Amino acid sequence: MDFVIFDLEWNGCFSKKINSYINEIIEFGAVKLNESLEITGKFNCLVRPVISTRLSSSVKTLTSLTYEELQRGVPFDYGFNKFKKFAAGCVLMTWSKTDIDSLLSNLRFHRRLNIIPFMKQYVDLQRYCHDMLGLSGKNALGLQTAADLLGIDTEDIPHHRALGDSMITALCLRRLYHKAALESYIENCEKPFYDELTFRAFSVESLDSEYSDLSSVFFNCPECGARCRRKNKWKEKFKGFGAPFVCPVCDFSFTGRVTIKRKYNNTLLSKKVIRYSFHQNESSAVPSDAADTQHH
Repeated sequence: MDFVIFDLEWNGCFSKKINSYINEIIEFGAVKLNESLEITGKFNCLVRPVISTRLSSSVKTLTSLTYEELQRGVPFDYGFNKFKKFAAGCVLMTWSKTDIDSLLSNLRFHRRLNIIPFMKQYVDLQRYCHDMLGLSGKNALGLQTAADLLGIDTEDIPHHRALGDSMITALCLRRLYHKAALESYIENCEKPFYDELTFRAFSVESLDSEYSDLSSVFFNCPECGARCRRKNKWKEKFKGFGAPFVCPVCDFSFTGRVTIKRKYNNTLLSKKVIRYSFHQNESSAVPSDAADTQHH
Protein backbone atom coordinates (compact mmCIF):
# COMPACT_ATOMS: atom_id res chain seq x y z
CA MET A 1 0.00 0.00 0.00
CA ASP A 2 1.46 3.34 -1.10
CA PHE A 3 0.44 6.72 0.27
CA VAL A 4 0.31 10.15 -1.33
CA ILE A 5 0.31 13.16 0.97
CA PHE A 6 -0.72 16.27 -0.92
CA ASP A 7 -1.24 19.93 -0.21
CA LEU A 8 -2.79 22.74 -2.21
CA GLU A 9 -2.27 26.46 -2.25
CA TRP A 10 -5.22 28.54 -3.35
CA ASN A 11 -6.43 32.07 -3.81
CA GLY A 12 -9.84 32.91 -2.39
CA CYS A 13 -11.86 34.88 -4.94
CA PHE A 14 -15.35 35.55 -6.22
CA SER A 15 -16.56 33.84 -9.39
CA LYS A 16 -19.27 35.51 -11.45
CA LYS A 17 -19.77 32.20 -13.25
CA ILE A 18 -21.07 30.46 -10.14
CA ASN A 19 -22.00 33.65 -8.26
CA SER A 20 -20.06 32.49 -5.23
CA TYR A 21 -16.63 32.50 -3.61
CA ILE A 22 -14.19 29.73 -4.44
CA ASN A 23 -10.68 28.76 -3.36
CA GLU A 24 -9.01 28.75 -6.77
CA ILE A 25 -6.09 26.30 -6.74
CA ILE A 26 -2.76 27.89 -7.70
CA GLU A 27 -0.36 25.09 -6.70
CA PHE A 28 -0.29 21.30 -6.34
CA GLY A 29 2.34 19.63 -4.16
CA ALA A 30 2.64 16.01 -3.07
CA VAL A 31 4.98 13.30 -1.83
CA LYS A 32 4.58 9.57 -2.40
CA LEU A 33 5.49 7.13 0.38
CA ASN A 34 5.83 3.35 0.41
CA GLU A 35 4.70 1.11 3.30
CA SER A 36 7.94 1.89 5.13
CA LEU A 37 7.12 5.61 4.76
CA GLU A 38 10.13 6.16 2.53
CA ILE A 39 9.66 8.93 -0.02
CA THR A 40 9.53 7.39 -3.49
CA GLY A 41 8.36 10.42 -5.47
CA LYS A 42 7.59 14.13 -5.37
CA PHE A 43 5.15 16.23 -7.38
CA ASN A 44 4.87 19.99 -7.69
CA CYS A 45 3.34 22.39 -10.18
CA LEU A 46 1.98 25.92 -10.29
CA VAL A 47 -1.48 26.46 -11.76
CA ARG A 48 -2.38 29.45 -13.88
CA PRO A 49 -5.46 31.16 -12.36
CA VAL A 50 -8.42 31.99 -14.58
CA ILE A 51 -11.06 33.13 -12.09
CA SER A 52 -9.21 36.07 -10.56
CA THR A 53 -6.60 38.38 -12.07
CA ARG A 54 -5.04 39.26 -8.72
CA LEU A 55 -3.75 37.47 -5.63
CA SER A 56 -4.99 38.42 -2.20
CA SER A 57 -2.42 40.13 0.01
CA SER A 58 -2.55 37.26 2.51
CA VAL A 59 -1.72 34.69 -0.19
CA LYS A 60 1.19 36.80 -1.47
CA THR A 61 2.51 37.21 2.07
CA LEU A 62 2.20 33.55 3.03
CA THR A 63 3.43 31.94 -0.18
CA SER A 64 5.68 34.69 -1.64
CA LEU A 65 4.12 33.85 -5.00
CA THR A 66 3.30 36.58 -7.49
CA TYR A 67 0.61 36.71 -10.13
CA GLU A 68 3.37 36.98 -12.77
CA GLU A 69 4.89 33.69 -11.58
CA LEU A 70 1.52 31.97 -11.77
CA GLN A 71 1.07 33.10 -15.36
CA ARG A 72 3.92 30.72 -16.18
CA GLY A 73 1.99 27.87 -14.53
CA VAL A 74 -0.06 25.18 -16.25
CA PRO A 75 -3.84 25.15 -16.83
CA PHE A 76 -5.84 23.49 -14.06
CA ASP A 77 -6.84 20.51 -16.22
CA TYR A 78 -3.23 19.78 -17.14
CA GLY A 79 -2.04 20.08 -13.55
CA PHE A 80 -4.86 17.90 -12.25
CA ASN A 81 -4.22 15.19 -14.87
CA LYS A 82 -0.52 15.12 -13.95
CA PHE A 83 -1.41 14.88 -10.27
CA LYS A 84 -3.94 12.13 -11.01
CA LYS A 85 -1.26 10.12 -12.79
CA PHE A 86 1.11 10.61 -9.85
CA ALA A 87 -1.42 9.69 -7.14
CA ALA A 88 -3.67 7.07 -8.74
CA GLY A 89 -3.80 3.76 -6.88
CA CYS A 90 -2.54 5.25 -3.60
CA VAL A 91 -4.25 6.14 -0.34
CA LEU A 92 -4.57 9.93 -0.41
CA MET A 93 -3.80 11.97 2.68
CA THR A 94 -4.03 15.65 3.56
CA TRP A 95 -3.71 17.81 6.64
CA SER A 96 -7.47 18.25 7.26
CA LYS A 97 -10.23 17.85 4.71
CA THR A 98 -10.04 21.48 3.63
CA ASP A 99 -7.75 20.58 0.73
CA ILE A 100 -10.12 17.81 -0.38
CA ASP A 101 -13.05 20.22 -0.23
CA SER A 102 -11.15 22.83 -2.26
CA LEU A 103 -10.05 20.28 -4.87
CA LEU A 104 -13.65 19.13 -5.22
CA SER A 105 -14.95 22.69 -5.66
CA ASN A 106 -12.34 23.28 -8.40
CA LEU A 107 -13.34 20.06 -10.14
CA ARG A 108 -16.97 21.20 -10.07
CA PHE A 109 -15.97 24.54 -11.56
CA HIS A 110 -13.66 23.23 -14.29
CA ARG A 111 -15.10 19.78 -15.03
CA ARG A 112 -18.56 19.63 -13.45
CA LEU A 113 -17.44 16.65 -11.37
CA ASN A 114 -18.93 15.91 -7.96
CA ILE A 115 -16.27 13.39 -6.94
CA ILE A 116 -12.49 13.08 -7.14
CA PRO A 117 -12.52 10.21 -9.64
CA PHE A 118 -9.25 8.45 -8.79
CA MET A 119 -9.50 8.80 -5.00
CA LYS A 120 -10.67 5.51 -3.52
CA GLN A 121 -9.33 5.79 0.04
CA TYR A 122 -8.45 8.78 2.17
CA VAL A 123 -6.94 9.70 5.56
CA ASP A 124 -7.30 13.01 7.39
CA LEU A 125 -3.84 13.28 8.95
CA GLN A 126 -4.77 16.28 11.07
CA ARG A 127 -7.33 14.15 12.93
CA TYR A 128 -4.96 11.18 13.08
CA CYS A 129 -2.08 13.23 14.54
CA HIS A 130 -4.40 15.04 16.96
CA ASP A 131 -5.57 11.72 18.38
CA MET A 132 -2.15 10.06 18.38
CA LEU A 133 -0.73 13.02 20.31
CA GLY A 134 -3.44 12.49 22.89
CA LEU A 135 -4.70 16.05 22.60
CA SER A 136 -8.03 17.02 24.11
CA GLY A 137 -10.49 19.62 22.91
CA LYS A 138 -11.85 20.37 19.46
CA ASN A 139 -9.49 23.13 18.36
CA ALA A 140 -7.91 22.37 14.99
CA LEU A 141 -4.28 21.25 15.28
CA GLY A 142 -2.03 23.37 13.07
CA LEU A 143 0.63 21.64 10.99
CA GLN A 144 3.51 23.70 12.37
CA THR A 145 2.19 23.23 15.91
CA ALA A 146 2.23 19.47 15.40
CA ALA A 147 5.77 19.61 14.03
CA ASP A 148 6.88 21.66 17.05
CA LEU A 149 5.26 19.24 19.48
CA LEU A 150 7.09 16.38 17.77
CA GLY A 151 10.44 18.18 17.77
CA ILE A 152 10.65 18.30 13.98
CA ASP A 153 13.02 20.89 12.54
CA THR A 154 11.24 22.55 9.61
CA GLU A 155 13.56 25.53 9.19
CA ASP A 156 14.90 24.39 5.82
CA ILE A 157 11.48 23.43 4.43
CA PRO A 158 9.44 26.11 2.62
CA HIS A 159 6.32 26.84 4.67
CA HIS A 160 2.95 27.59 3.10
CA ARG A 161 4.04 26.07 -0.18
CA ALA A 162 2.34 22.92 -1.40
CA LEU A 163 5.36 20.62 -1.62
CA GLY A 164 6.93 21.98 1.57
CA ASP A 165 3.78 21.45 3.63
CA SER A 166 3.41 17.96 2.17
CA MET A 167 6.95 17.19 3.34
CA ILE A 168 6.24 18.49 6.87
CA THR A 169 3.07 16.40 7.01
CA ALA A 170 5.04 13.31 5.99
CA LEU A 171 7.56 13.94 8.79
CA CYS A 172 4.73 14.20 11.32
CA LEU A 173 3.26 10.93 10.07
CA ARG A 174 6.62 9.18 10.43
CA ARG A 175 6.90 10.25 14.07
CA LEU A 176 3.41 9.04 14.90
CA TYR A 177 3.13 6.03 12.59
CA HIS A 178 1.38 2.95 13.91
CA LYS A 179 0.15 0.67 11.16
CA ALA A 180 -2.97 -0.69 12.87
CA ALA A 181 -3.94 2.74 14.18
CA LEU A 182 -3.53 4.39 10.78
CA GLU A 183 -5.59 1.72 9.05
CA SER A 184 -8.52 2.55 11.33
CA TYR A 185 -8.51 6.11 9.97
CA ILE A 186 -8.74 5.10 6.32
CA GLU A 187 -12.06 6.19 4.82
CA ASN A 188 -13.57 4.67 1.70
CA CYS A 189 -14.49 7.45 -0.71
CA GLU A 190 -18.04 6.43 -1.46
CA LYS A 191 -21.33 8.36 -1.29
CA PRO A 192 -21.40 8.82 2.54
CA PHE A 193 -17.88 10.29 2.41
CA TYR A 194 -18.93 12.94 -0.12
CA ASP A 195 -22.26 13.55 1.63
CA GLU A 196 -20.40 14.47 4.83
CA LEU A 197 -17.70 16.42 2.98
CA THR A 198 -20.17 18.62 1.13
CA PHE A 199 -22.57 19.10 4.05
CA ARG A 200 -22.60 22.65 5.38
CA ALA A 201 -23.59 23.16 9.00
CA PHE A 202 -26.46 25.61 9.43
CA SER A 203 -28.29 27.44 12.20
CA VAL A 204 -31.86 26.38 12.87
CA GLU A 205 -33.98 29.53 13.01
CA SER A 206 -37.57 28.36 12.56
CA LEU A 207 -39.85 26.67 15.09
CA ASP A 208 -41.29 24.69 12.17
CA SER A 209 -37.94 22.99 11.49
CA GLU A 210 -37.63 19.26 12.12
CA TYR A 211 -34.56 20.09 14.25
CA SER A 212 -36.24 22.63 16.56
CA ASP A 213 -37.99 20.38 19.08
CA LEU A 214 -37.69 22.36 22.32
CA SER A 215 -40.14 20.30 24.38
CA SER A 216 -37.40 18.78 26.56
CA VAL A 217 -35.33 21.96 27.02
CA PHE A 218 -35.20 23.21 30.59
CA PHE A 219 -33.23 25.75 32.65
CA ASN A 220 -32.01 25.71 36.22
CA CYS A 221 -32.19 28.91 38.23
CA PRO A 222 -28.87 30.79 38.15
CA GLU A 223 -29.58 32.02 41.70
CA CYS A 224 -30.61 28.91 43.65
CA GLY A 225 -30.23 26.06 41.17
CA ALA A 226 -33.86 24.92 41.20
CA ARG A 227 -35.51 23.78 37.98
CA CYS A 228 -37.44 26.68 36.47
CA ARG A 229 -40.86 26.96 34.90
CA ARG A 230 -41.37 28.34 31.40
CA LYS A 231 -43.96 31.15 31.54
CA ASN A 232 -44.74 31.46 27.84
CA LYS A 233 -44.24 29.89 24.44
CA TRP A 234 -40.89 29.81 22.65
CA LYS A 235 -40.41 32.57 20.10
CA GLU A 236 -38.01 32.91 17.19
CA LYS A 237 -35.47 35.59 18.03
CA PHE A 238 -32.03 36.65 16.77
CA LYS A 239 -31.25 33.42 14.88
CA GLY A 240 -32.36 31.39 17.85
CA PHE A 241 -35.24 30.97 20.27
CA GLY A 242 -36.22 32.63 23.52
CA ALA A 243 -38.78 32.19 26.27
CA PRO A 244 -39.39 33.71 29.73
CA PHE A 245 -38.66 31.50 32.76
CA VAL A 246 -39.33 31.90 36.48
CA CYS A 247 -37.90 30.04 39.45
CA PRO A 248 -40.63 28.44 41.64
CA VAL A 249 -38.35 28.63 44.68
CA CYS A 250 -36.83 32.13 44.71
CA ASP A 251 -39.09 33.77 42.08
CA PHE A 252 -36.10 34.86 39.97
CA SER A 253 -37.14 35.68 36.38
CA PHE A 254 -35.02 35.55 33.26
CA THR A 255 -35.08 34.76 29.57
CA GLY A 256 -33.82 31.41 28.41
CA ARG A 257 -32.10 31.62 25.02
CA VAL A 258 -31.47 28.59 22.82
CA THR A 259 -29.46 28.34 19.62
CA ILE A 260 -29.41 25.22 17.46
CA LYS A 261 -26.83 24.24 14.88
CA ARG A 262 -27.36 21.28 12.59
CA LYS A 263 -24.21 19.35 11.74
CA TYR A 264 -23.85 16.28 9.55
CA ASN A 265 -23.95 13.72 12.35
CA ASN A 266 -25.77 15.57 15.11
CA THR A 267 -27.64 18.62 16.24
CA LEU A 268 -25.86 20.94 18.66
CA LEU A 269 -28.13 22.80 21.07
CA SER A 270 -26.70 25.58 23.26
CA LYS A 271 -28.48 27.30 26.15
CA LYS A 272 -27.85 30.63 27.80
CA VAL A 273 -29.51 32.51 30.62
CA ILE A 274 -30.18 36.20 29.96
CA ARG A 275 -30.31 38.00 33.29
CA TYR A 276 -32.41 41.10 33.70
CA SER A 277 -31.16 44.20 35.45
CA PHE A 278 -33.77 45.30 37.97
CA HIS A 279 -32.37 48.84 38.00
CA GLN A 280 -33.08 49.40 34.32
CA ASN A 281 -35.72 48.55 31.76
CA GLU A 282 -36.03 44.95 30.61
CA SER A 283 -34.59 45.94 27.25
CA SER A 284 -31.18 46.26 28.87
CA ALA A 285 -30.85 42.57 29.59
CA VAL A 286 -27.26 41.33 29.83
CA PRO A 287 -26.05 37.77 29.25
CA SER A 288 -24.91 35.76 32.24
CA ASP A 289 -22.12 33.23 32.36
CA ALA A 290 -24.62 30.40 32.72
CA ALA A 291 -24.58 28.28 29.59
CA ASP A 292 -24.83 24.69 28.65
CA THR A 293 -24.70 22.56 25.54
CA GLN A 294 -26.62 19.47 24.48
CA HIS A 295 -26.11 17.07 21.55
CA HIS A 296 -28.88 15.25 19.74
